[in-house]
Amino acid sequence: MRRLFMRLAPCALALALGASMVQADSSSSTQHAKRYLATRNITVDRVTGELRKPTDQEIADLVQSLETLTATPSNSAQPVARTGGGYMLSLQGASAGVMLARPNADGTMETKCVFSFEEGAEFLGLVADTSEQ
Repeated sequence: MRRLFMRLAPCALALALGASMVQADSSSSTQHAKRYLATRNITVDRVTGELRKPTDQEIADLVQSLETLTATPSNSAQPVARTGGGYMLSLQGASAGVMLARPNADGTMETKCVFSFEEGAEFLGLVADTSEQ
């Protein structure tokens, strides 16, 4: 159990579409500014309690949050030797991972710690919209 906790400890908990979304900084990357479509039912409807696909606005908010949470610094972190042995590594504000959760039809949640936008989008069933607009 302790090993599991130590592996998950660096992950930030972000319940996909189940909690308030983190607002992206206006200076954040627009690398994923394209439109996305949902392929999975990952939203619990507040009125009916049933699973459904997210709306376009919910997808846009989720993509924005996922971009912010998985952003990595532009410069690479360098290890610094510590007195008495060992090394310290500063991630320059980046997270080691983001814990995502998606609801299942039976009321349980499936979780995964992701380390990139692409990995998070795949887990949540988000795909780029390739149709012409």
